[in-house]
Amino acid sequence: MTEEYLVLTAVGTDRPGIVAELTEILAGRGINVADSRMAVLGGEFALMMLLSGAPDLLASTRHEVTVACGRLGLELIVKDTLSPTAHRAGHVRSYEVKVHALDHPGIVHAVTGAVRKLGGNVVSLTTSAYQAAVTGTPLFEMDLHADFPGDVTALRLREALDQVSETANADVEVRPS
Repeated sequence: MTEEYLVLTAVGTDRPGIVAELTEILAGRGINVADSRMAVLGGEFALMMLLSGAPDLLASTRHEVTVACGRLGLELIVKDTLSPTAHRAGHVRSYEVKVHALDHPGIVHAVTGAVRKLGGNVVSLTTSAYQAAVTGTPLFEMDLHADFPGDVTALRLREALDQVSETANADVEVRPS
């Protein structure tokens, strides 16, 4: 049986039960949540799910999820996509980059710009700003995972991020993932 993939993205006012209602539909239809990210940002709930299943099941589920998101007050985008394996073809090295710094604008751009210059593709990126426990100083942390062509070594990535570390006054760690 051929398996196809959909990306479901939804955003709306946060409230309890959103995930349970949507995944009830998916589970009832035999659709697999292959990958997902969910977060509350401000007062808004945002989710991204990679769904996999038989083409006919995905087609019928698309309509049912659209109706449910309307009822839940969520803005929805549903898009056909490739399998994760097909999409990542050609990128043979994966690295994790962790950044810790005083919070200020431009850190995300500096790091992702360095990744782009090496031909890297960001696979996941999480950031958060928070206050230091004792001083209340605004701090920033980032966790980035990216795929790179085979000629990009960890040393080469570290060297590219050294400039970011200096200009952003940030601690940057690189490790294979």
